[in-house]
Amino acid sequence: MPKLTVIRQPENESSPFLRGILVQSLVQAGLPFDEAFELAQELRDELQGKRQTTNVELRARVGELLGERYGNRQREQYERGDKAEPDLIVHTRTRDAPFSVGILANSLETCAISPEIALVGARMVLENMRSKGFREVDHLTLRKIIYKCLRKHCSQQVADRYLSWRQFENSDMPLIVLIGGTSGIGKGTVSSDLAYRLNITHHQSTGLMREIIRNYLSPQMVPSLAYSSFEAWQGVPSSIDGGQEETKSSVIAGFQAQFAAMKPAMESTINSAVGEGHDLILEGTHVLPAAMDIEVKRDEAVVVPLMLATMKKGMLRAQLKRRLPEGNKQQTAHDLDNFDNIWKLQSWLLKEADQDGIPIIENLQVADTVRAVLDHVVEQVMKAFPPQAGERVWEV
Repeated sequence: MPKLTVIRQPENESSPFLRGILVQSLVQAGLPFDEAFELAQELRDELQGKRQTTNVELRARVGELLGERYGNRQREQYERGDKAEPDLIVHTRTRDAPFSVGILANSLETCAISPEIALVGARMVLENMRSKGFREVDHLTLRKIIYKCLRKHCSQQVADRYLSWRQFENSDMPLIVLIGGTSGIGKGTVSSDLAYRLNITHHQSTGLMREIIRNYLSPQMVPSLAYSSFEAWQGVPSSIDGGQEETKSSVIAGFQAQFAAMKPAMESTINSAVGEGHDLILEGTHVLPAAMDIEVKRDEAVVVPLMLATMKKGMLRAQLKRRLPEGNKQQTAHDLDNFDNIWKLQSWLLKEADQDGIPIIENLQVADTVRAVLDHVVEQVMKAFPPQAGERVWEV
């Protein structure tokens, strides 16, 4: 697909179309993140194949879509720019910025607060500051106002989620999210969406790791890496001479051989993220947290392992087929030909996860899955940082 270029008028300057920028502008205009993301995706699909457009045409089309879906009021809010209050300025440690209901609502959604409740809470914060005649506010005072408004107008649970997340952010601890699951389950899609919501820039796939390791090691050293995870049994030494047939146990044995070769790289990636203090999402079939030596102490990071799954064969097969138009058709066809092995591997992975107490999240709809993952992440953050409305919460 050719890349779409946006010509900004009247300057006649060009820049690439970025879905994330459009999502941000829609959120600033008061649209919940999920709906903003969906609309931006719809527009990108609509423009597929087009090489260029102007910012005027693009903005007009966004306005039309908003009018069709939400009515003229939402369209007018977008066309005015955003919902920032020019007379209400927020002072942070690094800059001053106008208060925006949309941006605050998006921030609250990061705490696993539903889009509807997040928007209500953000609007109540604005009304509270208006009623008190605020013209400017520092970020610490704003946090207190947000907490009190969420507790009063939403619920104590919502306020506690916000409080725990802010305490976690104040700690400067990294967040390490480990997402496992078999081929075709949607790990990459879910991880990318989660990374966007949590503003995590370090997003690593074990599939890419495997390719890098293959380029550095000869096939004779680690023969299993030459195959996909569900057919690595063909690279296990005992099967190279034809002495081993494909069975459920051989599929698992091949995967375990691959995992052993991948394990040091995955552990090093996680430990480096913890040591350097940056957030990380590590996703891939080879992510087996209970079998990895992760040197993380309680006060060094919040580590959240989980497993994605599809419990029905037909659904998993359908997910693999849906990748045909957009992905590597040859690889997808190969995956479908080996579907039984993929299913065998998933069954084993889920059994291991269940035995180790790793949460299993069924991936039926991406939006619902991301919310469930985000909800689990916040639950783990709340365990590490129980909500306590003391002075130390507002110190940073």
